[in-house]
Amino acid sequence: MLINQTFEIDSCDDVELGIKRTSKLEYRISYDDEKDLKAIVFIVGGFGANANISFLDFDREYIAKNFDVVVVHVFYHCFCARQSIDQKYNPKLIPNQDDLERVNGILKNINLGHLSVNKDNFEQIIPLIEQKVNEMKQAGLVDESQKIELSCDFIPPNGDYQNYGVMAAIDHINALKDLVKRFPKFADLPKIYGGGVLWRIPIFTHSKNSSLVCGWCD
Repeated sequence: MLINQTFEIDSCDDVELGIKRTSKLEYRISYDDEKDLKAIVFIVGGFGANANISFLDFDREYIAKNFDVVVVHVFYHCFCARQSIDQKYNPKLIPNQDDLERVNGILKNINLGHLSVNKDNFEQIIPLIEQKVNEMKQAGLVDESQKIELSCDFIPPNGDYQNYGVMAAIDHINALKDLVKRFPKFADLPKIYGGGVLWRIPIFTHSKNSSLVCGWCD
């Protein structure tokens, strides 16, 4: 029978910057408990992997159904670096003062000067700008190729920030350590890591009679 489980654990702090981590590390596993399992496979999601978590679940379950492996997704540090349809994994759009001034200028230029943007209504204003610009294009008031550039900061949830893959790599190691502690029968299985880009992907291999080997793949 296919088994899906989610775990939340303590992971690493940012030792380099002296920042204590305040959130739990989440990882999910899928495996068939009726199979003779041959390996643990870690799917490393790159930028944008958080866009739709159901895609990750589908891929993990598909591999577990069709191969004799335990499949793991780690929601590593700064995993939520792109917009997501899942609110829990969706970063906030927070404009700075320059962004707000720019948008207010745009509102005046497209005859929406009665509106005023701030940090609280920024996301609600964007569709209004898009709608107005489309109306102006349809009316022939501006060229069809005309574009408006908007900018803002993406703030990941859980107090995360870009760490260039260092903490993300350690998160995978900690997830593996927790997994084999929960399931001792998995401890001697070969470990396979692969997937998207974490700037540089840490590649880990492990066999029953060897120590953990780490290498970098550009």
